[in-house]
Amino acid sequence: MAKKKNKGKELNLDNILFNCRDILRAARNSGSFFEKRDMMLTLVFLRFIGEKYDDGIQSLKEKLVAEGFDPEDENIVAAFFDDATFIDGTYNLPLEARWSTIINTTAPKLNVTLDSALHSLATNSKDLKGCFVEGTFTTRNLAPNDIKKLVDEVNKISHKAFGDEKDLIGRVYEYFLKEFAVNATKEEGEFYTPHDVVQLIAAMIEPFDGTLYDEAVA
Repeated sequence: MAKKKNKGKELNLDNILFNCRDILRAARNSGSFFEKRDMMLTLVFLRFIGEKYDDGIQSLKEKLVAEGFDPEDENIVAAFFDDATFIDGTYNLPLEARWSTIINTTAPKLNVTLDSALHSLATNSKDLKGCFVEGTFTTRNLAPNDIKKLVDEVNKISHKAFGDEKDLIGRVYEYFLKEFAVNATKEEGEFYTPHDVVQLIAAMIEPFDGTLYDEAVA
């Protein structure tokens, strides 16, 4: 008797990250180590803030329903959603910067859509101004099939599927910093920072308890 075929592979974060890396390495016009890395980390950033925004909107809708309001009513939409405010620091994303807009964009328009999202974020947020290299995606201009495959893979990276958001962000960023550094030459001037060092830096920037002592400023 023939064995039944596996109906589908379990979603695996390492496989997703590996696929993203390979898509960029094989794509034409993907640029240098730095450009591949920056493109990937920018996509991941857009994915994470997009998911956070979607979660915030969903939570707001649920609270309104619990209080007896219709979240689809045009007056409620105008009052609560057109310029939504979140108490947990979630960014109120403009339409063009939302992940739902990006993921539903057709392949030939993705490079322009992604750069439009970055421009909109930089224009509408003082905190994010200057954080991006505008024109990242249109400058590289990956083939429609390549950028679409990349966005589709990044779309699978979700804290709903892979757990706590802070741990997930750190794991994804660390993976790409490491993997794109493996084949970098010394002339490129950047080396992979080991996990333990990353953890130490994170703890120094935002310690959870205790007191940091720096004798240089004592």
